[in-house]
Amino acid sequence: MSNGSRLRGVYLPCLFLMVAMLNLTLIVAGLKELVVDRLGGTTAQASLFFSIEMAAYILFAPIWGIVSDRFGYRKPLVILGFAVSAIFYTTYSVIDSIALLLALRFIQGAFSVMGWSTLMAMVLDQPDAQRRGRYMGMMGGALSLGVSLGAPIGGYLSRDFGPRAPLLGAAALFALIALGSFALPPRRIQRKQVSTTQILTTLRASPRLLMPYLFYFVDRYTVGFFVVLFPLYLGSLGVDDPAVRGRYLALFLLPFALMQYFTGRLSDKVGPYPPLLVGSFTYGLLLCAVGYSDLYALWWVMVGLGVLAAVMFPPAITLTARYSGEGTRGIAMGGFNLAGSLGFAIGPLVGAWAFTAHGYGFAFVISGALELVAVVIGLLFLARWRTGAAKNRHTPPSGKVNQR
Repeated sequence: MSNGSRLRGVYLPCLFLMVAMLNLTLIVAGLKELVVDRLGGTTAQASLFFSIEMAAYILFAPIWGIVSDRFGYRKPLVILGFAVSAIFYTTYSVIDSIALLLALRFIQGAFSVMGWSTLMAMVLDQPDAQRRGRYMGMMGGALSLGVSLGAPIGGYLSRDFGPRAPLLGAAALFALIALGSFALPPRRIQRKQVSTTQILTTLRASPRLLMPYLFYFVDRYTVGFFVVLFPLYLGSLGVDDPAVRGRYLALFLLPFALMQYFTGRLSDKVGPYPPLLVGSFTYGLLLCAVGYSDLYALWWVMVGLGVLAAVMFPPAITLTARYSGEGTRGIAMGGFNLAGSLGFAIGPLVGAWAFTAHGYGFAFVISGALELVAVVIGLLFLARWRTGAAKNRHTPPSGKVNQR
């Protein structure tokens, strides 16, 4: 794969993914000021503005995956998704009705996931299998870097220029990457005429996709949990400045982003399963400690969580690429993002329930325990698959009898 092909097929898509994810969290730190203080809404409506986009992701991610696999060309869907998102974010800045705001937010979420989920499938389409782990690490780092930068930047914009400023900033960025997407390679994937039935049949025949889906669900669950509940926890510790809340989120999200290229290379060397399982187990243990940490200890705990979280994403998406074919990669990526979006949406809800029941400490322990349960399930999956593979190796071909 030449340097020019990598630029258009890997590096440029990763840059656009980073910007798309930055827009996702750009509005988070100032969400209260936008929905509650300016529009007179409730805290529940402020949370719903965030969660309703996740609901659109859950519904439409697999749909766009099927569409892109059958259409054969992914680039037009990327351009359309980002362009329509830019229009909707511009519209948000002049809307004063919360009901209309939430309705448009759902539609915008459907087009946003069209753009970035299809773009992720384009990276998975790259034929350079020997570098796939590092490409997945680069993509994961881009996604996480965007999420991590959005929170602090949005906090400063909201504080210094008002609660609508992050919305206009997101609109401008979506417009830029929509225009930039015209430079993406126009490569057509094979099996253009594959049917929906063939795609779903192929995925049912690849049950090992459940492994990366499970771990990405848990990964996004913890990120969604942090983005919504962690600022509230900081408020209980006396942190009222949205910019400071954004900086604490960045302590977790920046190492999460910057380390993923290196953990992707590690996955190339040792395989995806060891870093996925070991990283998830250690991450789960440390996550349990967050709700019992003071502001000073949180600096170190959050950095440690960010480093460990970086170990988990590249192996998960590498396994998605490994267990899907080119003709079904869009729907496999859609399923991957469906699992992640579901986790991202459920995280704040479960966190709010756990906090209401027994406080912040219990809420973080629930999240950590979910990571540990995922590791146990993952080990059971691996043991079952290896047992099945061993039986197949020792079973003689049909119609032949072992003469020994």
